[in-house]
Amino acid sequence: MRITTHFHQHRGWRLAVVLVSALSLLVAFAPAQAAPPQAADPVNLEQSQIFNDDLTVRSGQTIDGDVVVYQGDVTVENEGAIRGNLIVYSGEIEIEEGGVVDGDITSFSGDIRIDGIVNGSVAALSGDVQIDSSAVVGGDVSVVSGAIDQDSGASVRGSVLRGPNLKLQLPAVPAIPGVPGIQVAVPAAPQPPSMIEMFLGLVWRVIRALLVLALAAGVAVLFYVWRPQWLEETRIVLVERTALSFATGLLFNLFGLAVIGLLWITVCFRPPAVLLGLLFGAINLAGLAVAGNEIGLRIGQRFKEQWVMPFRMILGILVPGAFIAVLWVLGSCFGFFAFIGALALTSFGTGALLVKFLKLGEARGPEAAPLAPMPPVPPSAPAKTAAVEQPVAPAEVVAAESQPEVASDELVVAGPATVDDFTTIAGIGPVFDQRLKDAGIRTFADLAARTPAEIAEIIKWSPERVERSEIIAQARRLVQGDA
Repeated sequence: MRITTHFHQHRGWRLAVVLVSALSLLVAFAPAQAAPPQAADPVNLEQSQIFNDDLTVRSGQTIDGDVVVYQGDVTVENEGAIRGNLIVYSGEIEIEEGGVVDGDITSFSGDIRIDGIVNGSVAALSGDVQIDSSAVVGGDVSVVSGAIDQDSGASVRGSVLRGPNLKLQLPAVPAIPGVPGIQVAVPAAPQPPSMIEMFLGLVWRVIRALLVLALAAGVAVLFYVWRPQWLEETRIVLVERTALSFATGLLFNLFGLAVIGLLWITVCFRPPAVLLGLLFGAINLAGLAVAGNEIGLRIGQRFKEQWVMPFRMILGILVPGAFIAVLWVLGSCFGFFAFIGALALTSFGTGALLVKFLKLGEARGPEAAPLAPMPPVPPSAPAKTAAVEQPVAPAEVVAAESQPEVASDELVVAGPATVDDFTTIAGIGPVFDQRLKDAGIRTFADLAARTPAEIAEIIKWSPERVERSEIIAQARRLVQGDA
């Protein structure tokens, strides 16, 4: 009811939300217009690494950036260009007349022949260098374990260095499974997707989003069936140490994604990357169940409803999850915000799991707790203490000895009552246990008789947080169990 009233009173905001959403959808789903290709312009190719294949830069082609070739020959034809460095492992290099390499040329176990222009230096290890009469080299030419043959008309603006002949031969680079040879070719102009393809892609993204939400809700229900008390205790940890839980979960997720990504791009480490990814996903799904439990509880308090844990947990997952799923389905820049939202949502619960498991933020033993004053002495104790500490006259001793044993029994009954351990209650640690005892609350019955406001004043919480932690309800269950 309050939400409806708010929207009726702020119609300007409602109109702004509608306009922004319409413009965002228009930008996200507007088909891109492909610019007509211009045949007169040179073709720019972006290529960095080539495995087990030859590279030919044909006339009119340009490669921007450095090029590294593993076990393959490189040929730069007339009017072809490489706008960077060229490095070849186990392969021949030929720069034809009119071909250009703007950077340095480095060859390991291969010969080099230059008829064109090299603006940098040329270095060869275990290979010969042939510099023809039309060649221009802007830097040095150095060879180790090889020969240099320079024609009279060749221009070398730097030094020519011949190193010792070590007769080195690098082994051939083995083929890497799953990485085929890369052919440099003129890329075709991208075609914009049709309306049917866009619609089918949207439907498929919606189905995947629904499957992910169903998986998250199903895992939450399994955790509830398996360990309901564990879920509730972890939720209490999230309530007590919200900031610590979020920071711990965020660091864990960022570090885990980085490690999995590094393992995945290394082909031979993909199997452990898959296993680590499955473990990472399971931990985040468990954390999502914890966060959904707390979100569902707060939604219920907002609408003054007391839902049971499975329902409120599923509701707490589906409400923010649906919003994140809509952003992910829209794609484009909305996908980034969906990733940020999912990362933040799972970081709370995942961090609470780690904080509970690693016992972060808790006092390490009795020495970490602050020194507490001595407990109050019962009313009958001062007289007995005074009788012990002060000198007693002989007549008073005789009078004390003549007292019946019933008086001694009465003194024992009047001693301090049994003191319960409040740390058995989820949400109370050694510090809060000491604060409650300093305030005169010593048993579970005393704690159950207090109001949330009184307990909040003692442990420095808000009354709402005390109610969410169910400290009083737990104390009542413990009292009933003792009875």
